[in-house]
Amino acid sequence: MDTSFLILFSWYLIIPISLIGFGLLTQKIFNREVVVDNFGYAGLFGISFFVIYSYLSNFFIPHSKTHNLILVITGLFIFIFFFIQSKKEKFKKQTVFLLINLLILFVGILIFKNHDDFIYYHFPYTYLLTQNDLIIGLGNLGHGFRTQSSIFYLNSLFYLPYVDYYLFNLGAILILCFSNLILLKKILFDTN
Repeated sequence: MDTSFLILFSWYLIIPISLIGFGLLTQKIFNREVVVDNFGYAGLFGISFFVIYSYLSNFFIPHSKTHNLILVITGLFIFIFFFIQSKKEKFKKQTVFLLINLLILFVGILIFKNHDDFIYYHFPYTYLLTQNDLIIGLGNLGHGFRTQSSIFYLNSLFYLPYVDYYLFNLGAILILCFSNLILLKKILFDTN
C-alpha cells in the first residue's frame, strides 16, 4: 500500500479526534460539564471553535502547515486528557462508533468528485488563506473572492504536512460525520 495513502488516512482519523478534543474543551469552558455520551455534539462544537479561531487567527498569521500541525496536535492532546479523566467505557464506545462512521464516509471521499466551483474559487480562496494573512481587496480580481465562507476558513486549517491541500474538502465530510453521530445515537439508542 502506498505510504501517501496511509498518511492521508492517518490525518483523516486524527483531525476529527482533534476537533472532538477542542469541542470537549469548549463544553468544559461554557457548561462546566463535559458530555461524552455523544461525540457528535463535541465534534460540532470543535468545528465551531475552529471556524471562529480561523477567522481571528488569519488576521495575524497565515494558516501554514506548522501552524495547523500545532493546532491539530494540541486538540489530540486535549482529547487524550479528557480520555484519561473520564469514564473510559463511554469514551471507548463513542470512539468505536466514531471510527465506524469515519470508515464508511472515507469511501465517499475517495469516490465523489469536487464541487463544480471548487477549482474556480473554493480552492484558490482556501489556498490563499494558507499562504497569506489578512486577505483584503481580492474581490476586485474575481467575483469568487467577494464573499468569504466559513467552510473556506475551516478547510484552511487542514493544510497539513505530507497531505498539503488534499484534505481541503474535509470540512463538509466532518459536518456530515458529526451530524450522523447525533442522529444515529438518537435513532439507535434513544428511541422507546
